[in-house]
Amino acid sequence: MKKTEIKTKAIRSKRIAWLLRMEGFRILTVRPDRRNPQYDLYFFKATPRFEATLSRIMEEAKERKQQKNK
Repeated sequence: MKKTEIKTKAIRSKRIAWLLRMEGFRILTVRPDRRNPQYDLYFFKATPRFEATLSRIMEEAKERKQQKNK
């Protein structure tokens, strides 16, 4: 049987992973971070909609951080 490769995106932040789940994206798998084994990596299927949503979430987080630092 031929295996198909699914492009995935690893998310380190539990909060970002949670926000993506709230947007309707499923976590494919969770694995320990190789660099920091005390933390987990959350893997999502990388689609154009996922990438757009992730960009929006990251931009909103950046704006919140800038507002907080004022």
